[in-house]
Parts: sequence; C-alpha cells; structure tokens
Amino acid sequence: MSTLIETPSLFKRIFMNPIAVRELRVACRGWKLMVILTAYLLVQGAIFAIWISTQYDNLRGTYSNPTSIGAGLFITMSIVLVCVVMLVFPAFSSTAIAAEHERKSFDLLMLTPLSPWEIALGKFIAAGVQASVFLVATIPLFALANIFGGIDPAVFFMTLWILILLSLLIGFIGVYASSLVTRAIPAVLVTYMFAIALGVVLIIVFSTLMFAAANPSVRMMFPIVSMFVDPTVTEGIYYACAFGVTTAVYCAYFFLSTTNRLKPLSHNKSTSMRLYWTAAMVVMPGLFGAYFLATRLPSDNHAVGTLLISAVYIGLALLVPAVTFPAEPAIASRRVRKEMEKLPQPLLAAGGSMFWPGGARGAAHTAFLAALGLGLMFVVGSLCYSRLNSKLEDPTQAIARAAELARDAGSYNIATGPVVGPAPAGAPAAAAIKAMLGASSEREIVERYHREESTGYLFLLLALGASVLVVSQVTWRVSLSGLSKSVSGILAALIIGAWLVVPLVMEGVLSRTVNQEQQTIAQFSPVHGAVNGWMWGKSSGYKSITLPGSAEYARHEQREIGFKWRWITFMGTAMIAGSGLLLSNALSHRKVVRLVAQASSRGQSDSMPVAYNPSAAPTMQASAPWSAAPSPAAGTAPPPSTPTT
Repeated sequence: MSTLIETPSLFKRIFMNPIAVRELRVACRGWKLMVILTAYLLVQGAIFAIWISTQYDNLRGTYSNPTSIGAGLFITMSIVLVCVVMLVFPAFSSTAIAAEHERKSFDLLMLTPLSPWEIALGKFIAAGVQASVFLVATIPLFALANIFGGIDPAVFFMTLWILILLSLLIGFIGVYASSLVTRAIPAVLVTYMFAIALGVVLIIVFSTLMFAAANPSVRMMFPIVSMFVDPTVTEGIYYACAFGVTTAVYCAYFFLSTTNRLKPLSHNKSTSMRLYWTAAMVVMPGLFGAYFLATRLPSDNHAVGTLLISAVYIGLALLVPAVTFPAEPAIASRRVRKEMEKLPQPLLAAGGSMFWPGGARGAAHTAFLAALGLGLMFVVGSLCYSRLNSKLEDPTQAIARAAELARDAGSYNIATGPVVGPAPAGAPAAAAIKAMLGASSEREIVERYHREESTGYLFLLLALGASVLVVSQVTWRVSLSGLSKSVSGILAALIIGAWLVVPLVMEGVLSRTVNQEQQTIAQFSPVHGAVNGWMWGKSSGYKSITLPGSAEYARHEQREIGFKWRWITFMGTAMIAGSGLLLSNALSHRKVVRLVAQASSRGQSDSMPVAYNPSAAPTMQASAPWSAAPSPAAGTAPPPSTPTT
C-alpha cells in the first residue's frame, strides 16, 4: 500500500530548512566557531580593560574624562568589529557550496527533494546565524562603553544596524562566490576581496563622520554631514530604512543568482531575475525620491549633485541587464516553451512574454527597464527642484541664491555693472540683476534658472537611456552570432568599454583639446553625451538670468549652442547605430526562428507512425535532431521486443 508524502508548508521550508539545520549542527559540534568567538571576545575585553586602566587618575581616584572614555571605547571596538566582519565572516560563507564539490556531495545534494532556492536559502541562513553570534556577543561590551557617555544612542543603534547589514551582505556575497567555482580557495579569495573593500569604505566613512562631528568648520563646509551626525527623527528613520532596503536589494540579487547557478540548464532562469530588476528599478528611484522628501536639503549645489549621482547610478545599474538579458539563446528550451503554453495568451500578448527567456525578449525587457528606471528618475528630479523652489519662500534664501547665480553667471558687478567675471554675493547684486531682467522677485530669477537646468537633467537622462539601448542591441548582436551567454556578455562588455573610453583617448591623443566646448571626437562617448546634455541646460539657465546684449549673454548663448549640437550629434549617432543594430538583429532572429521551425516540422514528419523497421531506426533518429523521442501517448506503437534464445 502506497503512502502519500505530505509536502511541507512554506513556513517550514523557510524557517526549518534542513540545509540550515545541518550546517548549524556541524558548526556547533566543531571547534572553529567557538575558538574564533572566544578569541574575539578576549581581544575586545582586553581593549576594554586597557582603555579603562589608562584613563584612570590614581591621584584623584576618578576618571579624567568619562565622556572621552566612552567615545574612544565605542570607536575602537567598532573598528575591531569591522575588522572581524572583514576577516572572519567570509570564512563562514565562502565555502558553503564549493565545499560540497570538494566533498563529492554536491550531486547527492541536488538529488534531494529540496528545490534550488531552498538549498541556497539554507546556506545563507547558516552563514548569517554564525555571523550574528559575534554581533550579539558584542552588545554587552558596547553597552558598558555607552555607560560612560559621549555617544548618542542614535549613533550607537545606527552603527550596530550598519554592522548587521554589512555582515549579511558579506554572507550573501560569500555564498554566491562559492557557487561560481568548484574549489574553496578561489571562492574565499573573491569573498575576501569584496569584504575588505566594503570594510575599508565603511571605516573611511565612519572616521570622516566622527571627524566632521568634532569640527564645526567641517560641518559648515559640508552641510550634508550634519544629517548623519545630528539627524532629525525623520532623517534617522529614513537612513535606517534606506540602508536596510539597499542591503535587501543586493542580497536578493546574490540570492537569485546563486539559485540560478543551482538550476539545471533547461530550467527557467530568466523570469525571476527580470522580475527582480523590474522591482529594483522601482525601489531604487523610490529611495532617491524619499531622500528629497524626508531630509533637510543642504545647499542647492549639494542637492543637485546628489541628484546627478543618483541618475548616473541608475544608468550604471541598467548596464547589468543590458549585457546579460539579450545574451540569452534565441530559442528557449522545450521545458520553458511548455510552461509558456500553459499561461493565458492575453497575458503574454500584453507584454508578459518579455519576462521569459530569449534574447529578443531580453532586449525588449531591457528597453522596458530603461524607460521605467529613467522615467522614475525624472520624477525624482522634479521632486528635487520642487523642494529647492519651496526653500525660496524665505526671502533671505531667495536673495542669497539669486546673488550666487548672478555671481556664477558673471552677469553683474556692483561697481561696474555687467562684466565678465565673478561678482560679490549679497542683496545689492541680487537686486540689481532683478532690476536688469525685469523680474518681479529674486525667487523668479532662481526659478527661471531651475527651469532651464532641469531641462538639462532631462537631456542627461535621455543620453543615458540611448546608451543603455545601444548596449542591449550590441549584446543581442553578439549573442546571435552563436556565442554562449557568458562569452557574449563578456564580449559585449568589452565593446561597450571601448565605446566609453576610445573617443576620450583619441581626443587626448589627436586633438589634445582640454576645453570641453571644443572637443569633437570625445562627443561620441556616452560620458560626454550625458555631460553635454547637462551643460546645455546649465548654459541655458545662465543665459536666462543674464542681461540680453551683454558680453556674458553672448558667451552663454555660444556655449548653449555648442553643447546643444554636441548632444544632438551623440543622440543622432546612437539612434542610427541602435536602429541599424535593431533591424539587423530582428532579421537574424527571424532567420533563426524559421530554421528551428523547419527543423522541428521535419522532425515531426519523420516521427509519424510507420511500420517498424529496425534498420530504418538510426536513419530516422539522425534526420530529426530537433525533436524529442515520440511519446507512447502520441499513438506510436512501441517496437516489438525481440525474443532471446
């Protein structure tokens, strides 16, 4: 009598993962975890004791400065914990899957009823739990240091939160690195490389913030630092959530990549990643938009600089799907095609098919991601300029900003009137430029400049979008040449790198022109294409607040025309190249599909029910390479068995 095996619930598959249970049991029974944890606590305890003893004043019988003791202990132990995260945590995750290959147990692991995502999740949970033991054991020492004072509780919890997120990210990177190779040593080296890079960046940022907090002059030079060292409640909540969401985005990418590495070749590895990138192109611009809504905006230049960095970050992120999704094979596996046949056809016709494997669908999905991500970044830019304009309700800020723009544009000098060169800031310059331009208020001057500058931001986004689309078409073209997905992605990345760098190098070698307005070869690089679009808007903004007929007005108008035509030249070149590649790729794709359809139909005709002829069987198999063996359910009679004597 057969017994039915009950499928465990999703809760048990996640929180009672057998892989995680096995890994944790093995770790707790071994000596490595306990020895490393004991050594770490002894080091932290020694630091605590030595620091306390050196600060004690034997003559007075008290501590010289308890506040400095608490701050020094907190900073020192935080740096030690970061070093432990960099040097120790990779050991718990970097050999998670590579060790299975070395023990010859990977094939047995794949034969279990566990799905690939359960195996990957179990490895991640085991590495995360082992790493969290160090963080939990450190909390009492941090609490003792906090008793002396000198550390804001918000800074304490934010530092602990960042360390937790850093440890999780390193754990996910380690497991992903272990899935790329079959040996433990290369996986460990890759993980340590990422861990040390993240740790060094974190130490530099932390030290800079602590130095800025102790120096008011530095905080005045960089107003954005005050939002980290002295945040409001809203800013603290935003930064905590932003760090958590950003870490979750990267961890999800490494988790899905590891899961896809564990799947067989015929399985669908594209839909999950395409859904992920679609969600990422909504989440990341959402975080940037929340920054301009939830925080105190620093000076206008810092706010606009943050906006530009965010746009470039989105453009660089879009290059990842642009060099991977179009590199997939033109025809999906038979298993995937059968899965697609079960879906509602109206859903596929409405655009759902671009989330499934295929080079053509990958190129379409990349175009969708570019439109989605850069479109949302345009909304983020509108929020930024809306907040900047709302600050102008204060007449003092409006006057100061108008005077700053007048000085930057070189449009007015208090002593001599309109001249070429900077003018001193202050109310006289702002009032004079307002009178010359016939503006009703200083706010109108600034808003007029912002309107033109935001147009330049739009041109920058369009240049980034055109570059991403050309990259996807280049990747698709390389993939259609018959190369594998990995080779196609690498070759496409090299071609794109050459497109970025070669025009700049040729400009420096051939013309040696330093002035950006006179560079002719470098304008074909995507870097200069985006910069020219942005400078077109800034030049238009400066022209709009400069007196017509003046020398400065003519200079800004000349710069505007130069940047305009350079941007148009880049966009025209990119669109012509992209359109030509798209047409060529579409024709090649149709040819591949037609050849596969002909081979498939030929295989079906060869597999029609016929009288069995043993001598003809090899010929029939050789003439139908694209078709599978006929199923008994299809009506084909099985060959008679030959009796043995």
